Amino acid sequence: MDRSIRPSFGITCAVMYAFLWACTSVAQVATNANAEYRTHASRAKAAAEMDPPIRPSLERTGALVDSLDLHAGETIADVGTGVGHLLPYILSEIGSSGTIFAVDIYPEFVDKTRERIAAEGWRNVHAVLGTERDPKLPKDRLDGAILLDTYHHLDYPAATMQGVRRALKSGGRLFVIDYYRNRPNPAASQDEVRRHIRLDRDDVVKEVEAEGFHLTKQFDHLPFMYVLVFEKR
Repeated sequence: MDRSIRPSFGITCAVMYAFLWACTSVAQVATNANAEYRTHASRAKAAAEMDPPIRPSLERTGALVDSLDLHAGETIADVGTGVGHLLPYILSEIGSSGTIFAVDIYPEFVDKTRERIAAEGWRNVHAVLGTERDPKLPKDRLDGAILLDTYHHLDYPAATMQGVRRALKSGGRLFVIDYYRNRPNPAASQDEVRRHIRLDRDDVVKEVEAEGFHLTKQFDHLPFMYVLVFEKR
C-alpha cells in the first residue's frame, strides 16, 4: 500500500491517482478503503499506473525523503511500498551498507517490486508480502519505518502499528506521511478527500500514540500533505 501495507502496504500512488481509490466508509477501520484492489485485474491495473514519471515532481519525493534525516547503514521498512516508488530515494540516504524491507499486502505489487529489485541489482532491498494485520517484519531490526500515503488505507491500523512497533529497535522512528482531510487537495474535491481520508492529522497522532509511540516532530511537506515523526516508546 504505498498505497499503502495498504492496507496497502503499497498504498502509495501519485497525487493525481491517490483519490481514484476513494473509500466509502468513515468507520474506525478503513474496511472499504481498498475496494478497488479486491480483484487481480484491478490490482494489476493499479500496479501499472502507480508510479508515473510525473510523480516525483508532483510529490517532491527527493525533498521528502531528505527531510526524514535517514542515515547511512540504517535498516528501513517501506510499509505500503506499492511498486517501490520510494526505494531509490531511501537507498540514496542509507547507502549500500543499509537495508530496506519493502512491504505490501498485494502479491501483484510485491511481484512488481521484486522485478524492480532484480532489474536494478539491489542486493540490500527485500520485498515482503505482508497481511492486513501483520507487515511480517523481523523483530527489533528496524531503525525506521515509512508509511507514505498508506495509513488511511490500513484496514486494521492498530494491529499493523503493533507489527511495526515490534520490528523497530528501541528508539526506532516511525514516519507517517499522509494527506490532510480538511485542506484543499489539487487531486480531488473536498467531498472526495473526506470520503477517502478517514482521519485528519491530529486524530492520526492519537491513534498511533495509543499503540506505543511518541510524537517527536511534525511538519508539512506540501500544503495538503503532512509528515509525522514518532519514536517507539
